Amino acid sequence: MSQTPISPSNQSDGVDIVRRQVASGNHRELIGGLWDELGNLQADFLKSRGLLPRHALIDIGAGCFRAGVRLVPFLEPGNYYAIDKHAVLLEAGYAREIEPEGLAGRFPRGNFAATADFDIIRFGRVFDFGIAQSVFTHMPIARLKDCLTAIKPYFRPGGQFLITVFLASDAVADQPCTQMPGGVVTFPNSNPFHTTLAALNHLASEATGWLMSIIGDWAHPRNQQMVCFTRCQ
Repeated sequence: MSQTPISPSNQSDGVDIVRRQVASGNHRELIGGLWDELGNLQADFLKSRGLLPRHALIDIGAGCFRAGVRLVPFLEPGNYYAIDKHAVLLEAGYAREIEPEGLAGRFPRGNFAATADFDIIRFGRVFDFGIAQSVFTHMPIARLKDCLTAIKPYFRPGGQFLITVFLASDAVADQPCTQMPGGVVTFPNSNPFHTTLAALNHLASEATGWLMSIIGDWAHPRNQQMVCFTRCQ
């Protein structure tokens, strides 16, 4: 679920593209580049929300661990977990980013898995924080409800799940929109997707066990907006 900028019409073609790009050493570019900028932004933002070394965190759509290489050294050993739909991307990140930094001992292989179904039961942990950066910008926002339902049993009361979205006003939501800064053109029904505040509010009203708050601008260089879902008591 790294949700790369690639949006092929055929899923198997998409997997082949990812494999070719990874084999060519382009794993960082495949997830959209901005390796240092976005990696540091995510880590700093999570800390500003109260993330502490003792907390357990799940990185959904972790890709090749752009945030992970910053979070693994900060969190206590074993407290960083990750899923992505592309096993080859996870493996590339582990071999080319995690292991060279000497972080494998703090982030064992059992702490990450390839899944397209938001399956985190396999980890046997209850999480304090989660982040899905540039995941729901690459799929219809309706999938967010599936995600919230799937992960809810594995978040502590008060736990924060932070996601990014591209937003469009109701007046232009059915049209392509240019996101500024960054200049990314987003669409209502194709990748990259935008959504609306009204759609998020409707989804939140149906997401039992979660309370939504719109954070909005968090200095993302491509104008992705931040939304927080807090696990209710």
